[in-house]
Amino acid sequence: MLPFYIRDSDPAAKREILRAAMKLFSERGFAATSIRDIAKESGYTNPALYKHFASKEELALQLFDICHRRLWARCNAAIASANNFDDKLDGYVGQFLELMDEDPEALAFLSDSARVLWPKAGKAVRQQTMIGLARSLMTTAPRRRGKSAVNPDVAAASLQGTLAELARMLQVGVIAGPAIRWKGDLVTCFRKLVA
Repeated sequence: MLPFYIRDSDPAAKREILRAAMKLFSERGFAATSIRDIAKESGYTNPALYKHFASKEELALQLFDICHRRLWARCNAAIASANNFDDKLDGYVGQFLELMDEDPEALAFLSDSARVLWPKAGKAVRQQTMIGLARSLMTTAPRRRGKSAVNPDVAAASLQGTLAELARMLQVGVIAGPAIRWKGDLVTCFRKLVA
């Protein structure tokens, strides 16, 4: 089965280049990975890589776009399909953690390269931010009488930051996976934050 970031129609060389790039970008980061590294890891030459991508940045941006769209679409669908805050939060966290288990390299790549690649990403990607999605989720939290509400921006940043840090902790082995095992604790934590 092909990883989600590879199309059935992609030629064999392009498939191996994409796999190699994802592996290296997630392990070393965008800046520390060279075209030569990707070519060597894929088993193809630099000219073969340039046949499919004009530059390392173009290759990384393609992967970034595909990975971000998948994460955003799945988390957005989880929010849209639920009727109340608790179910929306449960679905959002669940989808993020499921993707972490399915494609840890993709989430590591997104997290580690966002600072460099986000400003260069396409307009459609930049309009569908995970922080914006988390904020829209947190604005649906019920407000308890007599308690001041947590600012939705702070709640959204806390949610996204916690999920990203949990992904890093899993990646380096500080905590045990699978990621989905942490869903109950995370959902409880964020329900308490906004309650």
